[in-house]
Amino acid sequence: MDFEKNDFLNKIHHDALRVLEDVGVKCSSLKIRQIFEDTGLAAFDETTGHLHVLGPLVEQALNTAPKRDKYWIPENSFGVGGTAPFVYDDQTGELVEPTFEHLARIAKIVNEADVARFMARGVLIRNQEVKVMDTIIENCHKPIYVGTVTDEGIARAREIHETRGNITVQFSIINSPLNVIESMIDPFLSCIRKGIPIYVSTMPMAGLSGPYCMSGLLTLTHAEALFAITLTQLVNPGLMVVHAGLPSIANIQKNYAVDLGLVSHNMANLLLEKVNKRLGIPSIQTACTTSQDKPNKKAEEEAIRGYALMKKYGFHQMRHAFGFLKELISFSIAKLERHVALCRETGPDQAPEYGIEPYDPEGLEAIKRNGSQANFMRDDHTLKNTGKSFMY
Repeated sequence: MDFEKNDFLNKIHHDALRVLEDVGVKCSSLKIRQIFEDTGLAAFDETTGHLHVLGPLVEQALNTAPKRDKYWIPENSFGVGGTAPFVYDDQTGELVEPTFEHLARIAKIVNEADVARFMARGVLIRNQEVKVMDTIIENCHKPIYVGTVTDEGIARAREIHETRGNITVQFSIINSPLNVIESMIDPFLSCIRKGIPIYVSTMPMAGLSGPYCMSGLLTLTHAEALFAITLTQLVNPGLMVVHAGLPSIANIQKNYAVDLGLVSHNMANLLLEKVNKRLGIPSIQTACTTSQDKPNKKAEEEAIRGYALMKKYGFHQMRHAFGFLKELISFSIAKLERHVALCRETGPDQAPEYGIEPYDPEGLEAIKRNGSQANFMRDDHTLKNTGKSFMY
């Protein structure tokens, strides 16, 4: 696949701009609406509750956003990302609540693993933002991603940024499809105004909260991330912001559960990374994880296909690449250790053959029909593509 010559990627970016213009983003926040409307390049529709953003405003934001070569995590970086609410006990097979001992052990393993280039939380320890950050940086000297929404946590993140550096705060301000999450606005704006680097995450699921075709899924994911990047640059032009769009697939054969082990899941995230590479912006997606709820041979096979694809075609950053299990609900430390070795051993020659689904103009139409309502499960486009899309 020659990504450089593939017009498919240009169409994704063009369609994402059309989504922001024609469909807009549902936004009840007066603060956010004011920020956009003050530019003269965005308008709020009182009848739909949608904020429409013109393409030139998005392009202006992309011009002020720092480019990928200014980011501190290099190309082709795998890492621990995400926040599992449980640890998979590798002795008993039970799911247990994460502890700081678990977190410290994960951080130490990442610190010592040559193929792991960055560290995010990995596991969720509730209401302990500052201690979580301190535990990570005490045990891992690599670049980190952290989550924080409290004043205390944001203040600590700023201290780390100004002293240690190599820190990025994770935010999801869009609930797919195209809904601004009101509760996240204040901490998001606080981080931006304090000059803390951020990443903007969004996770449409094809068949549930996104169109059931590759081009439509990528378009919606990209549009949602571009909205957050544009907001960031309007509030603090030049602030480092990472595109963290995470396209995912609801496996209709598995009762619409998100299936992270599909080759097509890896390819969706690789393709979105290639869109971002053309724009020159930092990009973190998800790959090399699994559909399995415990470490096993199938989980290893799924990871190997992911590692090989990424090594064959190149990428910026891929998270969830080591310890996570099915649907990112639990984290296995034994899987982390084993998959660090797997990643090291896997070569690009092990990549599966993959043909990209052709561009589907009906994907954009499905986004327009559904707007900010998650009706994709019942959409004719989904029904028509069932058994045809995402088959790899």
